[in-house]
Amino acid sequence: MKSADLLQAISEHRLYLDGKPEGRILNLKGAALAGSDLSKQRLQFARLSSVDLSHAILARSSFDNADLFGANLSGANLSQASLVGADLRGVNLRKANLQGADLERADLSPGQGVVFISGERRVRETPTDLTGANLRGARLAGAKASGADFSYASMLDADLSGAQLNKANLTGADLMRANFTGASLRAALLNNARVEEARFDGADLRRAELRNVDLSKASCQNVVLHDSGPAIEDEAFRLRLGQHIEWIVSNGARGSRLDLSGASLAGFNLSKADLSGAKLTDCDLSGADLRGAKLCLAQLDKASLRGCQLAGADLSGASLARADLAGAKLQNARLGPMAIRGADGRPSGRDWPTDLRGASLVKADLTGADLRSARLEGTDFTSADLTTADLRGSDYMSAILGGAKLTGASYDT
Repeated sequence: MKSADLLQAISEHRLYLDGKPEGRILNLKGAALAGSDLSKQRLQFARLSSVDLSHAILARSSFDNADLFGANLSGANLSQASLVGADLRGVNLRKANLQGADLERADLSPGQGVVFISGERRVRETPTDLTGANLRGARLAGAKASGADFSYASMLDADLSGAQLNKANLTGADLMRANFTGASLRAALLNNARVEEARFDGADLRRAELRNVDLSKASCQNVVLHDSGPAIEDEAFRLRLGQHIEWIVSNGARGSRLDLSGASLAGFNLSKADLSGAKLTDCDLSGADLRGAKLCLAQLDKASLRGCQLAGADLSGASLARADLAGAKLQNARLGPMAIRGADGRPSGRDWPTDLRGASLVKADLTGADLRSARLEGTDFTSADLTTADLRGSDYMSAILGGAKLTGASYDT
């Protein structure tokens, strides 16, 4: 679009906002305006879906209730801009400057667009991307930002009170002094985020990932960290465990497999319990006593085992992908492969490896642990103690080993 045409269109939009008969709403859908200077403009209610305003200067402009669905605002300067109630679904705001911007009640949820693949109509979902954005002092109170990507964004002093941030990605973000009072952060990713002096009072953090996050440095009054509904009472658990044991010894002919996915077993005494093959996905086992327990082939994906006592436990063939074992005690635990037997009970000659992909074992004690042939892609062993551990046959080179102790450990060269 030519500069003169753009200025004319904006002028007519101002008349529209003032209720003048010669006014006309601004429609720049799909326009190529990268690098344009539209600072201090009144663009409320404008139709700007799919517009390219990458690296544009939009400081102090007003986009209240504007349609910016699927727009490209990467690298744009939106400092002190107003986007109250704006439609920002699927917008690219990567590395944009939103310092002091007002996004109250803005919609930052994923955008859905129709694409045709080999003639077949499909709906594609695009999350709103704020990776590396500057949101210092920004206001996002009541914003709809579930599924949005705020990874490594600077959100110092930002106001996100009452915001919807379920499944949002805040990995590595600077959240110092940010206000999350009453916000919903269910299943959000906050791994490695800075939360000093942040306020999570009354926030919902159920199933959120909080690896390397010290909430003791934040205000967490009445914060919800665990699901209260499926918490297991001792008597009910003993009954279900008995049915599980019968299921194991009868090779599935009697009893029933234990399925406690999403349940809270925090602090339970499960030492020497046989939980082999149990389904414990997303289960909260933080602080539980599992010393000498059998968890062979158990499903523990995304489970919380922070500070767990697992010394001498048998986790052969268990699935622990993206589980949180930060600070867990796994001295002499077995995390090697599990030999698979056929229906006749004879060895099949196949092994099932323990899956620790993406799991956090930060500062975990793995002294003498058996990790042979374990899957370790992206496993975080930062500052873990792997003294005399057996890593032979594992892909430990794909793991994070910063500060880990490997004295006397056995591994392939």
